[in-house]
Amino acid sequence: MIRDLPVVIGCPAHGPPDGLSADHPLRTIARDAAFDPDAWTDERRRQLIALFDTLAEDWSSRDVPGREAPILDALDRGLAAAPSTERRVAIDVGAADGINDRHLTPTFPDLITLDLSLEMLRRATDHVTNRVQADGSGLPVADRSVDVILLINAFLFPIEIERVLAPNGVLIWVNSRGAATPIGLPSNDVDQALPGEWAGVASSAGWGTWSVHWRS
Repeated sequence: MIRDLPVVIGCPAHGPPDGLSADHPLRTIARDAAFDPDAWTDERRRQLIALFDTLAEDWSSRDVPGREAPILDALDRGLAAAPSTERRVAIDVGAADGINDRHLTPTFPDLITLDLSLEMLRRATDHVTNRVQADGSGLPVADRSVDVILLINAFLFPIEIERVLAPNGVLIWVNSRGAATPIGLPSNDVDQALPGEWAGVASSAGWGTWSVHWRS
């Protein structure tokens, strides 16, 4: 069950960065990935690689002040509410060009930056060191080996999360533009999609929303 925390970071005066429209087909794909494993096909994977390869050149333009608010709030209050874990192995799944890495590496120094699009990873700045091209539906890691999985505007594959997350591990879920995030789901849907019994906390910050989930 998800417990809502009070909002402590309000919305900035300026609006969120431009991006994919809220009614983009990616929203349907995000829900399908979470609730219908058979919907993630090789053809769909190829289509998404092609899409994000074309978006890679301008992706960094989305990195505007205020976008980091839900990420930092999740790392601060969300992780504080979760069970203790070493937080040693962390993977940012669907990380694009590492747009969020500078906000994540102070907490996770050995962060793995993973994305489906090779063009995104090629455009990552020099500080993004551990880059891996892979599909979130089949992470190249051993069972129960990851302490923290970050999904920031990324697709949720619940069976794979259950497989790779360590017993005391946590899932950090962020929608950087809240309900208007094309690749996004409400925190209660994430909780519902995850197999087994989970607990967590959720809130909003800036334009976005976040939740942190762990096995109950």
